[in-house]
Amino acid sequence: MKAFIDNVSQTSYVSAIVARKRLLFGVSLVFLILIEWHALERHHLPLRVGGPMRLGAGYQRPGYERPLANGLALRIMAIGASTTRGDEGFDNNGFRRPVREWLTGIGNPVNFVGPHRVGNMTDNDLEAWPGARTEVMHHRAEHSLPLLKPNLVLANLGSNDCFQDFDIPNFYKRYYQFVDYVFAASPRATLVMGTLLPTTETARFNAGARVVEVNRQLRRLHRILQKEKRPVVLAEMMGPDGIHPENLGPDLMHPNDAGYEMMGRIIVQAIIEADAKGFLRPAEPVYGVLQDGDLERPQDDAARAAAEAHRADDEAAREEEETAVAAMEAELKRYMAEVEAHQQQAALAARSDDPPPPPPSLA
Repeated sequence: MKAFIDNVSQTSYVSAIVARKRLLFGVSLVFLILIEWHALERHHLPLRVGGPMRLGAGYQRPGYERPLANGLALRIMAIGASTTRGDEGFDNNGFRRPVREWLTGIGNPVNFVGPHRVGNMTDNDLEAWPGARTEVMHHRAEHSLPLLKPNLVLANLGSNDCFQDFDIPNFYKRYYQFVDYVFAASPRATLVMGTLLPTTETARFNAGARVVEVNRQLRRLHRILQKEKRPVVLAEMMGPDGIHPENLGPDLMHPNDAGYEMMGRIIVQAIIEADAKGFLRPAEPVYGVLQDGDLERPQDDAARAAAEAHRADDEAAREEEETAVAAMEAELKRYMAEVEAHQQQAALAARSDDPPPPPPSLA
């Protein structure tokens, strides 16, 4: 049997097949090596002694490494009551400031819009009325949404329904009517539905159980709106990663400063989700409404000049930082080359029993 196999393997036909397979294997191996080398070069993986450190490229999640929706200008209306105003916070900017700073930081122009100006940030417009229930805010929005047509609405409604114990079983119907109106008044809008914050206050309103019930309705309503293919995302303010009693202020209802920062983070995550789902669309053009809210005050020349100067300072600081990073990168390459040369010299010295060379200087 062995002799038969040897005879067959030596035939010209079989020998040609084996040779071709070996050639294909060799070409494939070289191809894989080239692909790996290209990947390492493309991702600029950090250096270490003995070769590049193997790191995965990772998933470039929209909004972290680049602007949302290819740099879409976001005209944002924050709608709600005292929490939307940032009450009990040190600057009355509330969650709006961290949301705006993050979005502009990644390259999206932002203009908060609304009939009121609350807080010490320049772009501080909003639609918020302390103590207002959901149907009241619906009525207020009828005066501002059709005029300003935001393409992103941040809604935090329902707390005062709970504090005033106003028809909690039918809350979802009032909220659904509000949602329906948002898209009728501003058809290009995306809605971020915020669930309510916990409350441990018991002396006046004792609304903790009602907040739990309203949040349950909001989550169920969000599922219904998803089935209807509405551009709506949920900003979950409660739960393990949400707001906890220790994040509330002295009144045990509004967030403290850390709580507002957390609200901003949660809303940002919801906006990223909206972008990932393809919800974000350009806002309808409205005369007199600019893309950049910091520069939307032509009547306030001093504020506009200050905003432009601040922008110029930020750009100069970014350029300075890029220069410093490039210098650090060059110095690291030089130092690591010295380290590699030292290791090679040390290895040669060890084989020849010579004294080891001095290590490279960090200076």
